[in-house]
Amino acid sequence: MSGQPREYRFADSSRPGLLLGVGPRQAIPIVAGVLWLAAILQLPLPPVVGLIGPVVGTAIAFGRWRGSPLAETLVPGTILLFRRRVGRARWTQAPLLGSTDADLPSVMRGLELIEFPDRRVAGLSAVVRDRDGGTVTGVVRVSGSGFPLASTSEQDAMLARWGAVLSPFARERSPVIRVTWQEWAHPVGSDQHLEFLDSVGVRDRSADPVVADYLALLQQQAPVTVAHDVLVSITIDQRRVRRRRSQSGRLEAAFDVLADELRLFASRLDGAGLVASAPLGALALSSAVRFRSDPLRSGQVQTLERSLAAAARGSQIEWGPMVVEPEWSHVRVDGALHRTYRVAAWPQLSVGSDWLSPLLTDARATRTVTVVMEPIPISRAARAADREVMSREADAELKERKGFRVNARERKRLADVEARERELSEGHAEFRFVGLVTVTSTDADTLDEECADIEQTAAQSLLDLRPLDARHELGWLASLPLGRSLAPSPGS
Repeated sequence: MSGQPREYRFADSSRPGLLLGVGPRQAIPIVAGVLWLAAILQLPLPPVVGLIGPVVGTAIAFGRWRGSPLAETLVPGTILLFRRRVGRARWTQAPLLGSTDADLPSVMRGLELIEFPDRRVAGLSAVVRDRDGGTVTGVVRVSGSGFPLASTSEQDAMLARWGAVLSPFARERSPVIRVTWQEWAHPVGSDQHLEFLDSVGVRDRSADPVVADYLALLQQQAPVTVAHDVLVSITIDQRRVRRRRSQSGRLEAAFDVLADELRLFASRLDGAGLVASAPLGALALSSAVRFRSDPLRSGQVQTLERSLAAAARGSQIEWGPMVVEPEWSHVRVDGALHRTYRVAAWPQLSVGSDWLSPLLTDARATRTVTVVMEPIPISRAARAADREVMSREADAELKERKGFRVNARERKRLADVEARERELSEGHAEFRFVGLVTVTSTDADTLDEECADIEQTAAQSLLDLRPLDARHELGWLASLPLGRSLAPSPGS
């Protein structure tokens, strides 16, 4: 029936394995162990020496350390341990250089904040250039209203319009390689409002029962008063940009193409009932980076925004951190601790349009929800889906021929990829995506408590969160609107 609310499904994120159904990270140590055994058997050594290889390889492939898979954390954990042993884990900004592009922590090396004149907005727009990745990124602030209070049918229509906004990025030969939205929430309390009441003399009349009730209500609501800020980053690959004869170089051409993509994106957002700001300038973008890295620096950030030096651009804007110190379970950036989770599993049940509301709305901690999407051209997505259908059908046929049972999960995976192939044939765009949740706090104990709350809230949205142990500095960087992120895997 057309009046029924829509249901949304997420496919199983797993892909056909390289070896006995396991992925590359698990297959590599197993293969290495077998090769070790084969090499030892060719030498005049006891066979027990050769068995060390398969045993160690299996332990790495399927073992866990502090609750995290060894296959994922062995390499970054070893690097982190080595850096701590040699005293290079803690990075501190050079005292006289300021936060310039040349003085950034290793995880941010190659990033450069550039301002260029954008004739379309009659001002200066900021672009984050990634010299290592060959990309440029622009950022806009997006806002909307009414979704939590809308009816189910209205919410479905809003999501359909959002999908229509994103679809053009998946066109053939599109220069856009990444679209990232980041929803940052942090408790703001009622201090600023109380200061306003002081300025107009309302608190001087606290003996008035009406004023007293109002002040009591403010005090009651202060702990759950949360501010939300959504930034969307558009990243293009310079290698996909064609330079015009009138342009001096590929970088200038990339700036022009990025400005066009941001303009068209803002136009589509306006048609979808959302509001997009002009592309952020260097001051606004640097303020967002610094504030999200250390919310306690809000006073310094606001002072910077009001300073005459920044307004006159008499000195280079500081946009990087002063201290970065990675640990196994978090990363310290200036005065804040950050712990990032990866969405290891999306809902396996059909969900409604507001399925993510528990995570997005019930935020009593400072946290960032990041979704990184990579558009896939329809032709390439169709070929990939066709190959996966054939692979899964062949695996199922082989199992049946050998007398093995095809379980329900394998049948569901085949049905998911067949549905994906059908949707692509109908013209729907495909995106690879990865979800991250970054929790920010001031001390380790509070961070543990707030992370436990976030894990429970995510479970209400049917999300399985896994911490990025030994890689939290990468997670922190991915939570910033700088265009550099973890690489999405298909369907992840």
